[in-house]
Amino acid sequence: MRAPPTCSNWPMTSCEGAEWTWVCGKGVTELEGADRSGGLEVSNTHDAVLLDLFGTLVDFQSVFLYTLKRVLVDHDLMARAEEFRTRWQRFVFQGQSDGEFITVRDDFIRSLKTVLESHDCDGDLHSYSKTVITDMFEGLRQADLFPEVPAVIASIEGASIPWGVVSNVDEVDLQAILTNQRFRPTIVVSSERVRSYKPEGHIFLTALEELSLPASRVVHVGDSPLADVAGATRAGLGTVWVNRYGGKYPLDLPAPGWTMTELSGLPGLLLGD
Repeated sequence: MRAPPTCSNWPMTSCEGAEWTWVCGKGVTELEGADRSGGLEVSNTHDAVLLDLFGTLVDFQSVFLYTLKRVLVDHDLMARAEEFRTRWQRFVFQGQSDGEFITVRDDFIRSLKTVLESHDCDGDLHSYSKTVITDMFEGLRQADLFPEVPAVIASIEGASIPWGVVSNVDEVDLQAILTNQRFRPTIVVSSERVRSYKPEGHIFLTALEELSLPASRVVHVGDSPLADVAGATRAGLGTVWVNRYGGKYPLDLPAPGWTMTELSGLPGLLLGD
């Protein structure tokens, strides 16, 4: 039950080529050389769409950067910021401990404590890490949507297209975010509820079961080449990669059918416009 921390949709990671300050583009294009078996057909429509949460619908960047700076300032590590970030990235989001499933919050707490210990920080590091990560997730519950998202969801719902959220996040946090944003998706699948993290197939298969649709009639949209595109492709779904920050797609992963720099083009793709 592990989601390797490379190009994931979680704040500790960033794809190759991404910068600390990112600029979002617009539009939708077909990836050159894309494996069409893993994506949308130009003349085809889909019966439902699944959406990743963080980095796809919700902009987590300001919350994460505040959290990271808080830790660095608290422990006088600003001069070692990149080293600290890299180490945290290496440990965060393992999804398991001694073979047992652990929640995202617990994973972040354990990983932060581990990295602080590696920097010889003093004090009750477990209590400190728990406080910081609790505050981070409270911030994520209030984080902003990307600007185009409300109109995109309204268009999808207006076209009576079933849609769902599939996210590597704990159930209570996912439900709180959906409530705060007044989202009413057809289905909601959290990693905690199904005890499985993307890119594992079980979380996608659960979503398909709850939609009562075959994989060939559903497309998954997300910002992580590994967790979203590769995971959904292996489960048989169509795929759209959301590349908001100009990242380079890993050549060793299944290519998405389509790439978008933001979501405005999604309703048209779903409807075959």
